[in-house]
Amino acid sequence: MNRSFKYFCIPWGLMLVLLLGLSQPIWAQDTTAVQDTLQERTIPEGRPGTQQSRQSASQPEQEGQVNFQANDSLTFDFENQRIATLYGDANVVHTSGELKAGKVAMNLDSSLVSAKTQTPQDTLSQPVLIRDDDRIRSNKIDFNYKTEKGRFEVARVGVQDGNLIGTKVKNESPHVVYLEDAIYSTCQLDHPHYYIQADRMKVVNEEEVFFERARLYILDIPYPLIFPFGYLPGKFEQKQSGLLEPTYAYQQRQTRGIGLQNFGWFQYFNDYLTGQASVDIFTSGSYYLDARTNYRIRNKLNGNIEIGYSRENSGLEPTDPDFSTNVQKKLSISHQQDFSPYSSFNTNINLRTKDFNQRNSYDPDERAETSTRSNLNYRYRHPEGTYNFDISINQNQNFATNVSSLSGPDMNFSLKRFSPFANEQTSGQDSKWYETISVRYQNTFNSDYEFRPTAGDSANVNWFEALLDPTKYREATDNNEHYQYGFQQDVSLSMNQLIPSRYLNVSANGNYTEYWVPTTTRKFFNADSNRVEERQVRGFTTARDFNTGLNFSTTLYGLMNTKIGKIQSIRHTLRPAISFSYQPDFSSDFWGYYRTVQSDSARTDGSIPTQKYSIFENEVFSGPGRGEQRSISFNLENIFEAKKIERDSTGEKKEEVIDIIQQFNLGTSYNFAADSLKLDDLKTSLRAPILPGLSIRANATFNFYDRDNQGNKIDDFLIKTDNKPFEMTSFSTSTSYSVQWGDGGFQANDKPYYPQSYNPLNQSIFHPIDPHFNRQPVQNFNSPLSFSIDFSYRWNLRSNPNTDNSTSATINARNINLKLTPKWDFRTQLGYDFVEGEMTPSQFSLSRNLHCWDLSFTMNPFGDNQYYFFSLRVNAGQLQSIFQKLPGLNNLERSSSNSGRRPTGF
Repeated sequence: MNRSFKYFCIPWGLMLVLLLGLSQPIWAQDTTAVQDTLQERTIPEGRPGTQQSRQSASQPEQEGQVNFQANDSLTFDFENQRIATLYGDANVVHTSGELKAGKVAMNLDSSLVSAKTQTPQDTLSQPVLIRDDDRIRSNKIDFNYKTEKGRFEVARVGVQDGNLIGTKVKNESPHVVYLEDAIYSTCQLDHPHYYIQADRMKVVNEEEVFFERARLYILDIPYPLIFPFGYLPGKFEQKQSGLLEPTYAYQQRQTRGIGLQNFGWFQYFNDYLTGQASVDIFTSGSYYLDARTNYRIRNKLNGNIEIGYSRENSGLEPTDPDFSTNVQKKLSISHQQDFSPYSSFNTNINLRTKDFNQRNSYDPDERAETSTRSNLNYRYRHPEGTYNFDISINQNQNFATNVSSLSGPDMNFSLKRFSPFANEQTSGQDSKWYETISVRYQNTFNSDYEFRPTAGDSANVNWFEALLDPTKYREATDNNEHYQYGFQQDVSLSMNQLIPSRYLNVSANGNYTEYWVPTTTRKFFNADSNRVEERQVRGFTTARDFNTGLNFSTTLYGLMNTKIGKIQSIRHTLRPAISFSYQPDFSSDFWGYYRTVQSDSARTDGSIPTQKYSIFENEVFSGPGRGEQRSISFNLENIFEAKKIERDSTGEKKEEVIDIIQQFNLGTSYNFAADSLKLDDLKTSLRAPILPGLSIRANATFNFYDRDNQGNKIDDFLIKTDNKPFEMTSFSTSTSYSVQWGDGGFQANDKPYYPQSYNPLNQSIFHPIDPHFNRQPVQNFNSPLSFSIDFSYRWNLRSNPNTDNSTSATINARNINLKLTPKWDFRTQLGYDFVEGEMTPSQFSLSRNLHCWDLSFTMNPFGDNQYYFFSLRVNAGQLQSIFQKLPGLNNLERSSSNSGRRPTGF
């Protein structure tokens, strides 16, 4: 029978004895999970308990109140000492904690509380000490609630990311616990894969673990060395500063020596700012410094700053014959900030030396970069959209040519397009032509700096030094145009629906542009050197140009009823467009924007060769264009669609429109005002689906004119000279496809299928087929797979008959991720160059989760930078560094890299 005894069931005489004897506290627990002690409390008078559940005593309602219950009985023994004992699922609850056990005895004379199982063979009712989310399970628990000292037998004590198991456990004070014959491990299994066994351990505040005479065990195999003493952090706070745990670097010891990696400090300033600095240092004198800081204020700003510096020595001693030093630097700044819903600022600065990525990165994309780009941008949008304002600065540095450019600050201001004669009461076909007139205004201020040294990559002055010092710029580039800027403003006007027609759209447009520049260019012929020289003329100068156009467009439909399988009809949509445009010849003497200069010495017939140039050709804005434009342009857009009809079992018809060709465009133009080569190239583009999710994109250009021996066009059509209408001069095509399969992953089948002729008492017949039959759930083979494929092909006709055509064809499979099993994960990216006939730089990664261990392998077998990395490491930081530093165990990490450094994310 299950009987529950509670406070109010005790006779009043026995209750008086309890109240007199228990003037001390029944139960309390300190803030840590391992020092649960008895503290001084007084049971309040009256009826202290409330209605109890059959499972556990209710929480006390008053300070110092103790509630307890037992499912079997409560007895008192006053023969020698006053002892109260709870039997059968005993439960004692205090405001500071809870004690559960099969049997709880309270000695009212010696202030002891003892908890254990009812019988030695019972393991289900072992004493458990509970406070908040902390639990301590032991074979026996003894506490003295006066001295606040306790003792555990074979207890498991939990610390953050680990467990402590001791044969004898004793709490000396509320904050200190001692353990004998103890085991510490971060593996959460009952029998851990690895552990540190010590004769004695001491835990302070659940945050620090000290031990003496300890030994490391891996799979119960002891490590040869014995540690006389040691210390382990038992608790890690995310919001705290501390040392970064270094690891040994032992690769390339003949040239670099041995060293430490990732030795540094992490600094937690507050919830908005953190910093970190680390160094890789080798006995050869080589080192790599990395410092970074991160900051973030939610919904306002965030960013990071990173500084990298590496110095590599090729030999161990400066006296070595091949000793040399290589220094590389890097600075990265990223910042985003929202001032309001209408204004924002963001910057991305990347500055580095030429070989920084080649020396310090293993990412194939980073190593392939030959330039760096930086930018700063500020944007403001008027709340009502009246106007927009942008300001930006962009910097680009090309390491292959050693050419650097800086564009900015560039400012752009644009007004919203407005219609001065619009009538809100009319729209569409009912609008008058003048009501469709719309005007837009915008202006742009651009500044430009370009550093192109005459000495190429061997220049002694870098682009930044030349930017700050115009003298150094002139010496390095032999150019006087140090920094240029200019202003441009545009006004555009457009009119739609000039003819009231539902089938033909006629529109007109006009554009006016004005240029303001601080300098212009003048050229003169130097007879002594027999060449054209130029000089810069300072002085504010303006220029203006304009153009106008007339456009006609319509839409035609062609329908063909045909039955091809489930295809019922095909529709062809044509959108032809014809445009007329006019622009005066601004190179005429009337405008004064172009000048004529002698280009060479006088010919034998006495004529003097000349050339025409623009006085704005060296400015930020090159000014009005040369040549009159009286051209007509043709463009034809084609769309092919099909209607697919299906019927289900009930006869209901379902229609679906399928894209055959999403877009097929052809366009060219003819300039009536040109002296020669009036017909422009034919440009075509195609976009069409191949499979669901897979489409192809192609572009081609065709030339109508013949060419001379130098590859230049001549004013003779190919149809006349070679009897062919045109020749293809360029072609490109590309396609991409993404696959994601098996999102469900591996799922356990907890409802196995049993055949009809199944004998549950005889399992041996299945063992040859599956030794785990009916012992564990069957896993469905559903391996998640995802990847994306990009293919591109480009071909360009040679510009010179003596050269070869330019061709490139590559295929890249990116982000290949295959989960082989629930524990095995495979990642890679592959690429192949069909023209060069070789693999592009790739990377393969294989990882395995071994519960408490992580196995990973990364390699790149192709290209110049071939390497591999292997690592078998504990996935807990407390013991990870110990494993890596011990002799013999350091071979759990191997690398073929020059620096020994692992790739990012490895």
